[in-house]
Amino acid sequence: MSNIVITGMGVISPMGVGCDTFWKNCRKAESGIRKITSFDTRAFRSNIAGLVEGFNPGQFMPSRIYRRMSRISRMAVAASIEALEDSGIGLDTIDKGRVGVIFGTAYGSSSHVEDFYQSLLNDGPRGAQPFLFPETVPNAPTSHVAMFHGITGPNTTFCQNDISAEIAILYARNLLLQNIVDIVLVGGADELSAMQYACFDTLGALNKVKVKEDEPVKPLPGGGLVLGEGAGVLIMEKREFALERGAEIYGTFTSGVNTGGITSIGHYEINGEQTFRAMSQAIEQADVDSDKVDRGIDLIDVSANFSAELDRMEYIQLKNIFPRHIKELKVTPLKYLMGNFGGAGIIRAASILLALRHQHPLPVLKAEILKGEPYDEMEWEIPSMDKIETALMTTSTFGGGSSSLIFTSN
Repeated sequence: MSNIVITGMGVISPMGVGCDTFWKNCRKAESGIRKITSFDTRAFRSNIAGLVEGFNPGQFMPSRIYRRMSRISRMAVAASIEALEDSGIGLDTIDKGRVGVIFGTAYGSSSHVEDFYQSLLNDGPRGAQPFLFPETVPNAPTSHVAMFHGITGPNTTFCQNDISAEIAILYARNLLLQNIVDIVLVGGADELSAMQYACFDTLGALNKVKVKEDEPVKPLPGGGLVLGEGAGVLIMEKREFALERGAEIYGTFTSGVNTGGITSIGHYEINGEQTFRAMSQAIEQADVDSDKVDRGIDLIDVSANFSAELDRMEYIQLKNIFPRHIKELKVTPLKYLMGNFGGAGIIRAASILLALRHQHPLPVLKAEILKGEPYDEMEWEIPSMDKIETALMTTSTFGGGSSSLIFTSN
């Protein structure tokens, strides 16, 4: 049995603010993708994204604390507050030097990067707004979390596109296994901004859907990326440390593998060799019986994000891993409900851990929908399961990186 467990979580997502709301919407496959109203999208070929709505930082911390934070930092700190409360950890009763804060983000606060650059262009070097600059660095959210809670242990931020949060989880595990820390707040966060959206539109990478009404949208696979935003934090600790303090355990982080392949700039690893390697090695490390692998994994959370290139590649590798049951195989592409962003891996992991703790499965789609063939509508369903013991989460990013994580029930 693995020694690393998860004892708390906080979620600020397009599918709900707070774990309870997020979980209710997960169970209903409620989409958080909708029309963008926070900036002008008339010049773009798309106007939808996974948006965090109803988030009020004042519900988590006083205004004197958050007033100079960027949106991403506010979401990250709020998620950390919920996660620590959920875990029951009293930071004042433990050595804060034995607590780590490890985050993953693809772009950090792209809105503050834009605002600072605009002030530089408009007013010159001497007129650039200095209070904007601290939020332009990607590690700002991680630092704010540590400063807010007075944590003095390891503090690290990973920026590796869409597997940023997964890398943070793997690094947090290593810190715990090497006895450098007792507890890690591991998080993932990204914010949506006009500049970021414009860049993806210029590259022609966005889903071409444009809507008139501000209502939940369910785009069809293969049409291009749907961007998102949000923040999540998991509390990871050693099993013996958690049991000693009487913590409730969501689940166990059983195995994880990160791989990298060669690909063209801006593209996924089309042949999927490293995606297959990550999945197969994670399954092997989890000691799932290779003769029963198609029955040994109860949930599969895939990284499909409406991109035809990624979704098809992932389907092919699932077919290679589960050849006997690919026609009946069902998966949970959670990004179809909340959009694609670098810190999404933490929120996806949170959905798995909630399913393991409550013993309620996540909504699924037929794996064949990832092939990109024409579909009139996505039909989500809640499978019936007597027991949920093992879940696989797989992620691939443009640039060739892949990650596979396996979580198990207690």
